Amino acid sequence: MALFGVYWDDAWHTDRGRDELASPPHLVLYAGVALAVAVVAWWAWRQRSSGWRPVLSGPIGVAIVGAAVTLASAPVDEWWHVSFGRDAVLWSPPHLIALVGTIALGSGVVLVAGQAMSTSWPATRISPCLVVAAGVGVMGAWQVLVLEYDTDVAQFSPLWYLPILAAGTSVSASTVQAAIGDRLRWSATWTGLAYTLAMAELVISLGSMGFSTPIVPAILPATLVADLTRNRRWRVFPRALAFVTVLFLTYVPYLRAVPGGVAPTNDQIAIGFAMGVVAVMAVILVFDPRAHLPRISLGRRMVTALVAMTALFLGAGSAPAAAHDPGQGPEIIDIELAATVAGRRVTITGSVAEPAAGIEPRRVVARRAGRLIDAPLVETGGSWTGQVELDEDGRWFVYVEASRGEETLEAWLPVVVGRDDGVTKDTSLYLASPDDGPTVAQILVGALLFTLSALIIARVARVVSTTCGPGQTAGSPTNTT
Repeated sequence: MALFGVYWDDAWHTDRGRDELASPPHLVLYAGVALAVAVVAWWAWRQRSSGWRPVLSGPIGVAIVGAAVTLASAPVDEWWHVSFGRDAVLWSPPHLIALVGTIALGSGVVLVAGQAMSTSWPATRISPCLVVAAGVGVMGAWQVLVLEYDTDVAQFSPLWYLPILAAGTSVSASTVQAAIGDRLRWSATWTGLAYTLAMAELVISLGSMGFSTPIVPAILPATLVADLTRNRRWRVFPRALAFVTVLFLTYVPYLRAVPGGVAPTNDQIAIGFAMGVVAVMAVILVFDPRAHLPRISLGRRMVTALVAMTALFLGAGSAPAAAHDPGQGPEIIDIELAATVAGRRVTITGSVAEPAAGIEPRRVVARRAGRLIDAPLVETGGSWTGQVELDEDGRWFVYVEASRGEETLEAWLPVVVGRDDGVTKDTSLYLASPDDGPTVAQILVGALLFTLSALIIARVARVVSTTCGPGQTAGSPTNTT
């Protein structure tokens, strides 16, 4: 439910724009989270006889922290927008803390389910199939990191797409492997298959509702390699190299063939491949601390991974986010937008319901993945008309921009070049927020939220890395946790 709510919410923003706190996608998302929270609370209560400290220090504690952070992220996000203005970037601090909370919740649930496989509690033992089902949640949570790429609304360079996808897939595979242990030797593969089927169903459901859809993920070959290299006791570098090689060989042609795929350039593929290998090695160092490295402590592994990832990101460089909707202020006047597509030429027309004095058309602006192409917007026959020539297929957000004195007004609609013949949208001209950069308060609060996110992920790593699933013992050569 939560996974469906996340993708439905993203499609809602893409197709319709801003929504309210109690919108249908939000209600579905938080209903799924609330259900998971209720189950975790029940598990904790059933385990209380062993004392609260051991209960809360393990997977149940991780799940409870994740649940609390996820539920608290909604008012935090609302406060952020009220205090600092609207942001439409998935990796913004309040959005990232919500995602990290969901990752912790999902990780805790799958690890607890794994523990229940080898005990007589509850009355009936949990089967590996149910742990795989729980693993779909944690795998889906990590995949949300690249949701904007999967839904063709990328707001950062495509350089980051496949390395982050590789790291997230590797972490979720390690988490499921830790939970199930040797009870199911191909646990990551089965989880990857279940997740792929769940996403295919999600795509069909959203499409039948008339919303934009993500691509169906193609991570199954990579999860197969994750199991194969683990079962054959490969060392860290060969495991990472094989995993990333298969993921890139699968995704590069897939993204260039599938409608809606955000395909990186050849230069970005080469750099991203190296980034992906380093990222997956860092994941193995942190989440698989007993795999052929018995003399290095977990703390040193985490420091090594952190230094490697920081050096990698600084060396690659990072561009600022270029959200298609960087600041949406008060709505001023209703407007009907219509766009027609001929090849890569988009013609947009705007008709205001009641012409307002002092509002003058300025330009047409098309935004995609941090790029901007503009052209003049003129008034003809009581309507605003403009044409813009685009240089690649995919989803572009096309704006009409007007001025009222010193103020900038704008309205937008999504256009998929290469698939749409035309699209219309009843919307509003709204006051665009000035792009003055982040304030000191915003930077400080953002740093605090990012730090909290890092601490939560570190705690998840600690619990996953010390979990021995059924059939494994601490220090076992085949133990990947």
